Amino acid sequence: MPLRVPTEDVFAELGEDLFLDLTDEELEFFVEMAEEKMGSYETVMSYDPKPRLGGDENRTRNAGRRVTSEEDPHNAWVTQCFVGGDDDGDLDGWEIGIKDNVSVAGVEMTCGSYVVEGYVPNRDATVTTRLLEAGADIVGKTNMDDMAMTSTGHSAFGPVFHPDDDDYLAGGSSGGSAVAVARNQVDVAIGSDQGGSVRVPAAFCGIVGHKPTYGLVPYTGCIGIEHAIDHPGPMGPDVESVARTLTVIAGSNERDLRNHSPVPVEQYEEQLNGDVSDLSIGVLEEGFDREGANEKVLDTTRDAIDRLEAEGASVEEVSIPMHLDAKDIHDVCTSEGLLDAISGEGLGHGWKAWYNRSWIESFGKYRRAQSDDFPPRLKLLLLMGSYTNTEYHSRYYARAMNLVVDLTERYDAALEEYDLLAMPTAVTKPPEHQPERDQHERLRESDIVHNATPFNRTGHPGVSVPAGEVDGLPVGLMLVSSRFDDATALNAAYALEQA
Repeated sequence: MPLRVPTEDVFAELGEDLFLDLTDEELEFFVEMAEEKMGSYETVMSYDPKPRLGGDENRTRNAGRRVTSEEDPHNAWVTQCFVGGDDDGDLDGWEIGIKDNVSVAGVEMTCGSYVVEGYVPNRDATVTTRLLEAGADIVGKTNMDDMAMTSTGHSAFGPVFHPDDDDYLAGGSSGGSAVAVARNQVDVAIGSDQGGSVRVPAAFCGIVGHKPTYGLVPYTGCIGIEHAIDHPGPMGPDVESVARTLTVIAGSNERDLRNHSPVPVEQYEEQLNGDVSDLSIGVLEEGFDREGANEKVLDTTRDAIDRLEAEGASVEEVSIPMHLDAKDIHDVCTSEGLLDAISGEGLGHGWKAWYNRSWIESFGKYRRAQSDDFPPRLKLLLLMGSYTNTEYHSRYYARAMNLVVDLTERYDAALEEYDLLAMPTAVTKPPEHQPERDQHERLRESDIVHNATPFNRTGHPGVSVPAGEVDGLPVGLMLVSSRFDDATALNAAYALEQA
């Protein structure tokens, strides 16, 4: 679309939004100057840089099709497709499901939402490229909570049902990925975690889900909520599968410059020896001290920790009182962070990385036409973010972000004393399917992610590993380690799995 010279009326209206009281003389002058500035914009548009998002390979792929309810009674999938990976890679022959907010070129990406339904990326996300280069085949896009905005398993395309009992939901927002793994429909799935969205559905569905250290896995080509908390992560039937996948997708990316230096990576599957005899575990008291917690879930989690102790790990209670307030801190940060991302056409501004122009241009049109179709939680966050930004000049956002620094230091101090922190991934059973409840009523369901959310803010890695069952439903234990020490958390999870 060619750039048109703004009129005085347009500048006057924009000026009001910017709290500028512009005179007629100023408006005439600024329009004249704007016309002179047109050349700069024409210069930018004269370049046609080679697309850099993901890889350049022209692989065998098809656009796929929507999956019917008869084929998919759990509603785990949005699209069935096929993109063939390279030959002879580390994941050669593996079938992978990709959460539907991670770009696969040529395949519709809905983000579980009516708002962006119909958008088709023109490039692969970096994680998608790395999987394909490792030999994996992409077989579909998994369902997810509407714009990743809840933690229960509610997509715009219907609820994602628990793999073992359809009276319950899978959890979210990566519920479709968790179900696809639990039902053995894929070898591994990719989820994304903004506040527990990999770990919580993994716990509820009885699989392994890992939120890597912030920055370990590039987010380029993924659609998130806020740059400070977005993490792509692997979800699999066992720890080894997750570790092998992490090895493939981890590593710095020159196109995702939120991190300015190479990140330390390992062959994570090679670190899985199951030996925890020298491991020290701090059992986080506040991770169990939650109103509404299911006592059977807590007991099952403690039994899992006891099994690690029986394998030789040293176990002690540790207290970090600020953990109880971390969800509140996160919510205050997220309101204005999300406001910036949405008003920045789905990506925001000012961060150093490759900007997905296709997504920006499409999302900008979609949100202006269909914002009423956003889920209630997203609307609430936008309203609160706009209110506190306009009326209180981001003072609460700034204070909350500063508190994140304090929170990080407290976890770091505990992790200097212990190798791992342990707690329930979620302190409840999976949410019940209650179709009579509308989206607004479900806004109050926020206790599910209290333990998971803090580590999105602080960037510590966390893995959820099956700990047992309560009333026939899975329970997850979360193990948190120091940043870029993902291998220690995964090895402890492996030891529990083997025990």
